[in-house]
Amino acid sequence: MRRQLNPEELDELYRHVGRCIWHLQYLEDVLHTFLTMKIEIREPGRVSVEEANELLSKHRRANFGTALGTASRHNALPLDLLEKLRSLKEERDWLVHRSVHQNGDTLYTDEGRNAVFGRLGLLMQNTQHLKKLLMAEAELLCAGHGLSLEQAEVLASAKIAWLKGDV
Repeated sequence: MRRQLNPEELDELYRHVGRCIWHLQYLEDVLHTFLTMKIEIREPGRVSVEEANELLSKHRRANFGTALGTASRHNALPLDLLEKLRSLKEERDWLVHRSVHQNGDTLYTDEGRNAVFGRLGLLMQNTQHLKKLLMAEAELLCAGHGLSLEQAEVLASAKIAWLKGDV
């Protein structure tokens, strides 16, 4: 049966798309941070905090594909994780660049709506899973240099408290 999305379905679509894009940006930021640490900084104390922030800013200007290319050229990530991230990039590109043209018409059918919502749900799950894997790589890198993860968590909690106005 063909029909237009109702307002609740359209709202749900927009929320799913927004949620996916927001979390993809979190994942990209973890990747940029990891690449900055692994490729640019390499070891604690090698660069100043200001230089580290400038290097991170430079990496953050790169898009996801460029960051994956950098990771590949520098062998910065395990190959299986890099392949999973490349696969996610294809889904990200579908969402950002092709979803309207490839699936806009299918939203007018129950089957098409279910397929799009399912694809967005899987993209979200995969994004969160890969972010955890990237975080684990960053934690290993830090631990390998004797850096305290507990101290990083304290700093992160303090920043969140400040952002929320709790301090």
